[in-house]
Amino acid sequence: MLTEIRSRATGWIAWFIVILISIPFALWGVNQYFEGPSSVAVALVDGEEIDQQSYRYALEERRAAVSRLFGSNVNPDVANSPEFKRAVLNGLIDQILLQEYAETRGYRIGDEQLNRFIRSSPQFQRDGAFAPDLYESAVRTLGLRLGDYERRLRQQHTIDHIRIGFADSAMSTDEDLQHVLRLVLQRREFDFATINAEKFRNEVEIADSEVRQQYEENSELYQTPEQIKVQYVILSVSDLAEDVTAGEEELRQAYQTNRDRFRVPEQRRVSHILIAVKEDATKEAADSALEKARSLAEQAREGADFAQLAEENSDDPGSASKGGDLGVIAKGAMVPPFEEAAYALENGEVSDPVKTRFGYHVIKVTQITPESVKTFDEVRAQIEKEEKKRLAESRFIEHAETFRNLVYEQPENLAPVVETLGLAVQTSDWFSRDTGTGVAANPRFREAAFADDVYLEGLNSETIELDVNTLVALRKLEVRQATPIPLESVREQIEESLRQERVRESILQLGEELVDSLQQGEDWDAVIQKHDLQSATANITRLQQQPEPDRTIVEAVFRAPRPAGDRPIYGGSLTPEEEYTIYRLRRVTDGDPSSADEETLERFRSLLTRRRGYDYFLSYQQGLRESAEITIFQDQL
Repeated sequence: MLTEIRSRATGWIAWFIVILISIPFALWGVNQYFEGPSSVAVALVDGEEIDQQSYRYALEERRAAVSRLFGSNVNPDVANSPEFKRAVLNGLIDQILLQEYAETRGYRIGDEQLNRFIRSSPQFQRDGAFAPDLYESAVRTLGLRLGDYERRLRQQHTIDHIRIGFADSAMSTDEDLQHVLRLVLQRREFDFATINAEKFRNEVEIADSEVRQQYEENSELYQTPEQIKVQYVILSVSDLAEDVTAGEEELRQAYQTNRDRFRVPEQRRVSHILIAVKEDATKEAADSALEKARSLAEQAREGADFAQLAEENSDDPGSASKGGDLGVIAKGAMVPPFEEAAYALENGEVSDPVKTRFGYHVIKVTQITPESVKTFDEVRAQIEKEEKKRLAESRFIEHAETFRNLVYEQPENLAPVVETLGLAVQTSDWFSRDTGTGVAANPRFREAAFADDVYLEGLNSETIELDVNTLVALRKLEVRQATPIPLESVREQIEESLRQERVRESILQLGEELVDSLQQGEDWDAVIQKHDLQSATANITRLQQQPEPDRTIVEAVFRAPRPAGDRPIYGGSLTPEEEYTIYRLRRVTDGDPSSADEETLERFRSLLTRRRGYDYFLSYQQGLRESAEITIFQDQL
């Protein structure tokens, strides 16, 4: 599986996919995997069946999740591999075992906790407030009843509490932390030189026979991809909103109900003079700054030009050049002592010195804009848009189940759903499995179009959820089979591919030869001069960011063993730019934990503790599996 991932996704993407399909399943619809009538069992967990229908549902959800995250960056064969399927099944098994444990140990999530989570979830909020209609719409779009959703949500959060409990039980000692810091802050001094690809490109000649052989032996690579054109219907909140009308009375009622939303809080324009005081300042220095601030405040009250005083005395360079003007401030924008003083002043009034962590401020209010409420006419367009969206969401909820049922129950055509809901049939442009435009730019749409029931059998697709407010169904209209591309059209492409491969082989061979000669005792400077390379020196920690060398080499250097005495360690690595870098590791100096500031100490202590807690949880999960009776029917996967 990792080999397949590497062919289309490298680095963090590949690892993320592995993690994604290995962890317990995410929030949406977790428990429906274990409900409903049993069919063919794919596994038994302590006597409880995981039926094939539930497994298939989970498998498709994981495939869709990977597709949404990475699109065409991942080889489609990955999601069909035995390793991927087994990882999905393992996730289901772990979920059942965790649920069993939670139930037997009496873990529960109370109504108040559940309600608080739902109301604070951003996807259920409109303009920063919980919207019951939006919540209902989102849940029904998932094909769930509110009670079922809340029950599943309660179970998932119960399991999350178990996971958090293990994380919170972990500890890390000062000795552990110091050991980590010695490694993290470790410094390595090394020389490096890169073998450039250009010198080899000019030496490579590709014969016509090689191009033809590559073309003939890999003919499947040089084809126009199979393409499909489909008819489709869309049910979306945005389209429905264009057809609904919100009456004047409804709009005015919405305005009255939501007047607080249109309240513009009081705003103040202020200027200040800052007399800075360092955090470690002596008492004498602080007292001197306070006395200066008092004098400036008194001068301003006696009629001196505040702007001129600020220009000549303020230690805030950003506002001093503007006469101390900070512009308009609203509550919450400034540190509390400053804000409290500014909002206690009348227009034109100057404050006594105000102490903050920056020093002493003399504040003057130059303008006050009282609190106001926007009129209905000012916000009418906004209210109308929101009301139309709300009405459309309600209509969407009503239509969604009908849409799903008609598409599924009458799979031979889209006419029933079109006639019943008054939708329009649309036609896509040609698209392939990997690329498309318009609605076909969505990987879930393309995946549905090339599914067997659509592509081979000519039936309606299943209902596809493009997002929480958009459903679509499609059926095949036309198909273009893959066709060979003439050799002359891809000749340059093949030549360049062969040239890059040849250059890479030459660089790799030379690089390995140089590393071998250095390890055998040849002098570094002699090798550099002989092959006309440019040597540079680095003295860095693993986490230090710098333009050179490439991170690939930095990681290789930090994986290398320590030099023994005065004998350096030599090595090399192929970079992502298809160049080879050799290195000479000369010195390793362990990090000094005492040099780490408090923020770094806390950050790495937290990381170490969380990692240890995660390891505890994984061990606990493994223990559940070992004590459970699990039977997997491999032929049903």
